[in-house]
Amino acid sequence: MPLLLSPLAARCLHHSPRLPAPFAHHPSHPRPLGGEARGGGGRGRVAVVSERQAAVAAEKSPGGEGGDGERHDAIVVGSGIGGLVAATQLAAKGARVLVLEKYIIPGGSSGYYRRDGFTFDVGSSVMFGFSDKGNLNLITQALEAVGCKMEVIPDPSTVHFHLPGALSVLVHREYNDFIEELVSKFPHEKEGILKFYGICWKIFNSLNSLELKSLEEPLYLFGQFFKKPLECLTLAYYLPQNAGDIARKFIKDQQLLSFIDAEV
Repeated sequence: MPLLLSPLAARCLHHSPRLPAPFAHHPSHPRPLGGEARGGGGRGRVAVVSERQAAVAAEKSPGGEGGDGERHDAIVVGSGIGGLVAATQLAAKGARVLVLEKYIIPGGSSGYYRRDGFTFDVGSSVMFGFSDKGNLNLITQALEAVGCKMEVIPDPSTVHFHLPGALSVLVHREYNDFIEELVSKFPHEKEGILKFYGICWKIFNSLNSLELKSLEEPLYLFGQFFKKPLECLTLAYYLPQNAGDIARKFIKDQQLLSFIDAEV
């Protein structure tokens, strides 16, 4: 995910976006990623160092503070998207953060490498959270917190499934286009498709309307219930259920059910 890695690691941390590709030769003197982030809580600082740099710093400083003797408010282990977001959000609140990374570049599963003119994903191939609407756009919110904005090029389709029985289904970005695609493959299940994916859409809209920053804090969830009681009741009813079980209430075609099991 070079598009995602660039603003979080390069813009937020003030590092050159010309990162060495994975599996390339290690640079003789890899530079630490570092930068400042400003937010409502003041100005914080993020430093990202590789395992090698951390070892060198530890040798220089027996006290364990690092080569420059700087102390940090928080230490994040791993510079995947979760680590980078956590670090930048802390820095936006004024914290001094150290991120430790074993590899020579940040990104984790959202990283990429180039070989023979092709760009390959290291791990994740599909990511969400870039919308400018609702509350499920967590990556957009994380970037805004540190004064960054990323232009995203929409892909008309997200996944192309090739399943047994020569079944090929293209999952379109637009909901109506996807439903039309699925109905064209299974016209005899049109009613069931509309009912099942109508429920999926209802669940998504309920989630997207809530600020679900925590699912483990009873008081926080209680407050959300009073703000959005209908949406909370919808989630309380559907979330404990398995998507496949819900689909089987409306759909009987086994090939379509196999696709839903793979897609959902």
